[in-house]
Amino acid sequence: MISWSTTDIAGIEFGDTHITAARLHQRKAGSYLITHAGWVDYDPAGSLREKAEAIKALWRHSKMPTRTVCAALRSGSLAVRPFSVPAMSGSELSAVLGLKAEEALQLPRQDLVVEWHLNGGPDLIKMGALMTGIFAAAPLKDIEAELEWLRAADLDPVILDIRALAIANLRAAFNGTDAEDYPLCLVNISPHSADIILQHAPGVIYPHTVYCRASTWDESPGFLVENIRDVMRYGEYKLGWHSSGRVVMAGQISKGSRLPEEIHERLEQEVQVWEPWEECLETSRAVDKVLSRQGISNGILLPALGLALRRK
Repeated sequence: MISWSTTDIAGIEFGDTHITAARLHQRKAGSYLITHAGWVDYDPAGSLREKAEAIKALWRHSKMPTRTVCAALRSGSLAVRPFSVPAMSGSELSAVLGLKAEEALQLPRQDLVVEWHLNGGPDLIKMGALMTGIFAAAPLKDIEAELEWLRAADLDPVILDIRALAIANLRAAFNGTDAEDYPLCLVNISPHSADIILQHAPGVIYPHTVYCRASTWDESPGFLVENIRDVMRYGEYKLGWHSSGRVVMAGQISKGSRLPEEIHERLEQEVQVWEPWEECLETSRAVDKVLSRQGISNGILLPALGLALRRK
């Protein structure tokens, strides 16, 4: 049985171009120290052996002291959908969402893995209220393949998460339940994809991932803006949420990029760039050396940091 309060967990993400990993230590003052971190480039279409070797190299270079990991699932077939159902038991909800997952992916239930997040938490079942949230479904073969990569690298995966949820988890960890921070639209930039996450209230979220049409987002700001606008409209008209009126950008935003300004000008809304190491993140000397040596935006670490915070 895992003791989540004491287990030493690292977060690992198979990104668009790199595998990233990070380990955090929470200090009494509420801040976090990044004790170990790093990344290596890899081929997402590479063989199991190539991916395992890349992970092993990352663990060596970062001197990661733990092999217990929370990983982000990388699957082109991953489906994330909102749901709204009458209050029901956990087993009934599992059956209902299983049917929805079959419809979304056109696969039989035995070939799928389905998990869900309840807006407002599990107490809704006891309250008898309408249950709303999001469910995530992926082919079982994709789950098994990623677990095989991790185990081939001598790692012990205890949680598989979704990158967008890891980013939302990271933001929530630093901003807590401050009502003034909600609602907002959090946009995490990766080289060839972006997570657009509506955070209506603490624990009330809707994530959507979009893939870049051009070689970089700087070359395709209009397409990104279209998707941010569509997600905001979906939240307003389909989910009944108030428009956020504020966009918070994070992730791999290149130095000198005009992307935040482009989004501000096209959406005519406030746009902030979120860099958590300026707020609640500190780095060890070893991590400082890694970050200065590798020469890539620190934002590449955000998903791994969010994953490293998972304890249940």
